[in-house]
Amino acid sequence: MERKCESCNHYNCFINKYCSTEWKPLITHYKTSTDYPAGATIFSEGNPVLGIYQIYSGKIKVVTSFNGDKERIVQLAASEQMLGHRGLGGNMIYPVTAVTFESSQVSFIPIDVFYKAIRANTDLAFQMMMYYANELKASEKRMKMMASSTASEKVAVSIMTIIDAFGFNKTDKTLLEFTPTRKDIASIAGTTYETVIRVLSNLEKSKIIKLEGKTIRVLNLNYLKTLCKAD
Repeated sequence: MERKCESCNHYNCFINKYCSTEWKPLITHYKTSTDYPAGATIFSEGNPVLGIYQIYSGKIKVVTSFNGDKERIVQLAASEQMLGHRGLGGNMIYPVTAVTFESSQVSFIPIDVFYKAIRANTDLAFQMMMYYANELKASEKRMKMMASSTASEKVAVSIMTIIDAFGFNKTDKTLLEFTPTRKDIASIAGTTYETVIRVLSNLEKSKIIKLEGKTIRVLNLNYLKTLCKAD
């Protein structure tokens, strides 16, 4: 199904928010939308950058590899967010891989069209610059914190990262809207699967969270924020 930028109600999408009304029909003309099943790869680390991706619906993880075959989740993304921007500049190769957590619809904007839109729309160019700056600050803060954090703090940061990305269930304000696998939580935290299991169990015993099958319910959000040194 074609999604028209000029009539889209995703008001936090970069294109919808910062492109001029004259440019939106042009982007609609050139972009394509694809439905991906859960577990599908949208683009892979090492692939040449052909364009930018905009999430219409769904939940996606962005991962990078290190030490040969280990995987680290560097971003969680959902509706209205952009993918593929990490590959811009330099040799134009994606340094990360994007994989769907669930069925997702993602639009693709060819790189030449995106660059022309950036040059023609000063608001879009400025907001992209600010977006990169904020991502860099967040990444540096996380690296510093993770270097000196305990296992509990790392898992707490992972849970807060999930909350920031996907939020809580709309009808149950303490239940995570989406809980990644324990392996994925370990990948976000930069720790082991066994450590995640142990820390989650301890947090449950302390009545900070409650484990309901594979889902996590947060009973004490303020404590979690304190534990992960959130501002």
